[in-house]
Order: sequence, then structure tokens, then C-alpha cells
Amino acid sequence: MAPIGYRGLQKPQGEARDKSMRLAIHQPNYAPWCGYFAKMKQSDILVFLDDAQMPGKQSYVYRTRIRKDRDNPQWLSVPTRFSLGDPIKDVMFADPEWALVHMRKLRAVYARCPYFREVLALLEPVYHDPGEYLSLFNQTMIREIADYLGLKCRFEISSQLRPEGKSDDRLISLARILGADTYVSGKGGQSYQNPDKFRAAGIKLEIRCYVPIPYDQVQGEFLPGLSILDALFHLGRRTIDLLDHRGEARDNK
Repeated sequence: MAPIGYRGLQKPQGEARDKSMRLAIHQPNYAPWCGYFAKMKQSDILVFLDDAQMPGKQSYVYRTRIRKDRDNPQWLSVPTRFSLGDPIKDVMFADPEWALVHMRKLRAVYARCPYFREVLALLEPVYHDPGEYLSLFNQTMIREIADYLGLKCRFEISSQLRPEGKSDDRLISLARILGADTYVSGKGGQSYQNPDKFRAAGIKLEIRCYVPIPYDQVQGEFLPGLSILDALFHLGRRTIDLLDHRGEARDNK
């Protein structure tokens, strides 16, 4: 299992600062969808925003969607305990048996998939030792999947970088700390990101909208928006082919 830890900001000796450094920032979601990893594929660095306030209901930080039957998905939710205002990094598990329950559901749903045994072998060590904290568990799973797919993105942790400000000012602070000149954002960021701030900071704001790429699902017709686990069980390492943005990228120029 990949260790959770801070890799530091050291740059290789003699490396010239002559190419773009692309940064993505995201909350450490639970077994996220392919769009999460598509953003990672487009970036040199992914920062886990673990010091953001834990969202309330309907958060992808503690839940994801998997197949239920031929026509419907189901939620796979991690039981958690936290107080209003707690950062994501402090959220703990509320039920010590939750990981066993989730593994049983994954076995029941995906046992007939082509890459079931291979992907189960990838996930079992992660679920076998989930620890106590949701954020660390999610980070471990994301790192393991990224390594399995051969994604080269470097990982950093926001709480260890200590950025300043809130909202988009915090994103700009993280970009400056890491020396990034391009911030890769999803479509949802447009609701709070001010392009003028990024432009003034000398950071290119690149907006990308991921559109799910259909693939054969043994249980029935293609259901979009499921956890990447669904794709992994069906495609194995070929899931990497689903992580391309088919729409145009837009920037703040």
C-alpha cells in the first residue's frame, strides 16, 4: 500500500524552470468517478484539499455510486462522525465494520466482470487496513488506483502546505507555493473562481468538462457517473483510455 505522507517541494538538481507546471486541486473523495482521474491525467500535481470544511449531506467525500442492477445505480456510503465545521482531515469512521460491508457489496455486484480478481487484489489491502480517518483512506485508494493505471501525477496535501486565504485565493496560494503556472479546474469551479484573480497572479485558469466515455458493462446498458471502480472491474488498466477530455479546454485569456 502506498504510504500517506508529504513528499516535499524539492526540485531535481539542475532542472530548468522552462515548462508549464499544471496543478489540480480536489477534495479527497471516496472512490471517485473517472472525471476525477481525468483531471489528474491532465495535471503534474494533484493537491488533496483535506483542510476544507467537511461538506454536509450528499457529499462525494464519503460516498460514491456503483451498479445496483441492470438499470439503476446505488450509493456506497461510508459511515462517518464529525462536527459541523470540522475539516475533512479530522473526519473519522463511525462503524468499524464498514469496510467489510463495502467489500461484500463490490464482490456481489462485480464478481462476473473480466478484471474482478485483478482489481479485487488491488483493493483488498486498502480495505483490510482502512485506519481511522476518512481522508487518509480516500487518499490511499486514489494513489493506489493512480499507480495501477500508470498516472504520473505527483500528490501533495493541502494541510501540510498551509495555504492562505479562502475560496479561489486559497487555490492561487497553493499554486504559488508549488510553482504552478496553470490551474486545471472542473466546470463546477466557475461558480466561485474569479478569472481576473488568476490572471493577476500570472496563473492560467484552464476549465475542463469531463464527458463520460461509454464502455461495456456486463450488468446491462452503460450507466454514466459511476465510481471508477466500475470501470476498473470491467476494463482493468485499459480504464486509462476513458480518462481523456473530449470537450474543448477553455482558459482565462
